[in-house]
Order: sequence, then structure tokens, then C-alpha cells
Amino acid sequence: MTTQAVQVRELQDSDEVAWEQYALSHPSGTVFHRLAWSRAVSAAYPHKPLHLTAWAEGRMVGILPLFFVKSAFVGRVLVSVPYGTYGGILADSDAAAKALLASAQELTRDHNAEYLELRHRDSNAFDLPVIDRYDTFRKELPAKPEDVMPSLPRKCRAAARKGRKAVELRIGPELLDTIYDLYSLNLRRLGSPNYRKSFFRSLQENFGDDCVCLVAYDGQDPLAGVVSYVFRDEITPYFCGCLPEGMHKNANNAMYPRLMEWAIERGLRWFDFNRTRRDNHGPHGFKRYHGFEPEPLHYQMSLNRARQMPNLTPSNRKFALAGKVWRRMPLWFTRAVGGRVSNWIP
Repeated sequence: MTTQAVQVRELQDSDEVAWEQYALSHPSGTVFHRLAWSRAVSAAYPHKPLHLTAWAEGRMVGILPLFFVKSAFVGRVLVSVPYGTYGGILADSDAAAKALLASAQELTRDHNAEYLELRHRDSNAFDLPVIDRYDTFRKELPAKPEDVMPSLPRKCRAAARKGRKAVELRIGPELLDTIYDLYSLNLRRLGSPNYRKSFFRSLQENFGDDCVCLVAYDGQDPLAGVVSYVFRDEITPYFCGCLPEGMHKNANNAMYPRLMEWAIERGLRWFDFNRTRRDNHGPHGFKRYHGFEPEPLHYQMSLNRARQMPNLTPSNRKFALAGKVWRRMPLWFTRAVGGRVSNWIP
């Protein structure tokens, strides 16, 4: 197949079933390639979808979920995908992948954007600048729920047992707002803006039973919680929050093994502990503590107007200073303003 034999067009309504089937069947597909994620982004934020599909001989041979974002921090950008840790191009061949990249670069120029960002989980042959600051953590689950605890490293297993004696673990869709409260408290403590609650609710609406809510309680008091998403035979814990009291009671150490057990009960095989910056030593070490080993992510950028790759992480000194101020703000303020600020940090 040659690049000339591949035709690329923007996603049409009639293509949506084929898109879903393609995302679910491609070996490198992720939860963020599903249209459910894109619909939730569109419902909660003003970003314009520019999804691309590649075709050859009447058959879909590649997809690229893509959004046009206007940011107060970096200007106009194209991102695959906003608020997701993975994304980027899925294709059957190098020719289809190159055709999708060329079309995305053309859209970047047409929109006078600063750059195109592709959040690939897997490596590829594109000659593009690499954002080399993130690792992901993923491993296969044991065959049976009762094998989860023995599979954990010794210290982690002991902490999980202590946690299970101290907290009660509950699972159910009605826990979403509770987790959002824990999440927004946690983000304020870390000095980072939270996402909009409407985004959480839209994700739950779009993913249905594939959105899993788990909370650790001390009596009637929630201490820690996590929202996870199911994709094929894999579960990805994504939004989380834990109070200081929860850390003392090993709530997190109890929570994630329970989520693994739940995943096995549902017939899932993989646990994706998701992305962490290498310089964010606490979460990075926490995932290794649970027996996961880091694998580098392959984020890439195609620069257009921008002369260098941006840094929108807390490691940026400007954001670090803002974070110190953010921690001192009242929660009602950070929740409301954080939802607006997250519009500019996709």
C-alpha cells in the first residue's frame, strides 16, 4: 500500500460504527481512542473535534482522534487527545499512518496552530520531536481474584492487609460525586487545577458500565476514591483522590488491589496504572511499590508556529509558583476556577 493509495477524510456520522470497531480491534487501541471519550470532551469543553479517518479500497485502515484547542497558555494547538494520557494515530500500515500524520499537519497549518501533539503509547517510525518525560505502568492480572494479594510485593501486601482492616471498600456508579470531591481536594493540595465535574458526569454517561467507581470509607467518611474505565480486557484507573487520613489508614493500598480483584471477576486481563511524570517521585514510586515497572511513553510533537516544545507541567517554574498560591485558595474557588483553567491545559 502506498501513501497515494490511502485517502484521509474527517470523521462522518456514517463512519462512527466503523471507528468504534477499529479502535476496539487495533492492537494499540486505548480507551482514549473510543468516541465515548471524545463525546465527553465535547460535552464539557469547547474544543473542536477534527477526527481523521484513513481509507483504502473502501475499508477503514486508520484513525486519529484530534481536537483543536485554544489555550491562554500556549495559543492554538491540535491535541490527540485532550485530558487523555494516550491517543495518537492507529493504522494498519506505515502508509496509512503517514497519510494521517500528513493530513493532521495540514490541519495544523490551516488553523494557524502552534503545534500538533500526538500522545502515542507505543513507539513508531515518525521523525518527530519527542516529549520524553512520562512513563506508563501496565501488567497482566493474575488468573483468579484470590491470587491478587499473593502477587503483590511483600511490603505492599502487608500495607493492603492493614488497609482492609481499617477501611470499607464500596463499588458503584452512585459514588462518582464523592470521588470528584476527593479528587478536587487532592488537586488543590497538589497545587493543580481540577477538571470540570460535568466532564466526570459526561464520561460516566458515555461509558456506562465501563465507568467504575470505587471508594474507601472509614465509617461514613470517604477517605479515598478512584474512577476507572474499561477498554476491551483492560481496566485503567484514571481520576483519584485521597485525604491525609486515608494515607494513614492505607486506603490507597487497600483500594487498588480490590480494583484488580474486581477486574478479574469481570473477566479482564490487564491493569493499566496509567501515566506518571518521572520527576513526580511519589506516584511513580507508589506504582512500582505495587509491582509495576515503568515503560516510557512515546509522545511526539509536530511544530508549526512554535519554535520549541512547551512544558505545561508543574516542573515548569511558572506553574510551580502558581501552584503555591493555588494551595492557599478556598476549595469553592479552586473548584470553580480550576474548571475554567483546565480548558487551557488539555
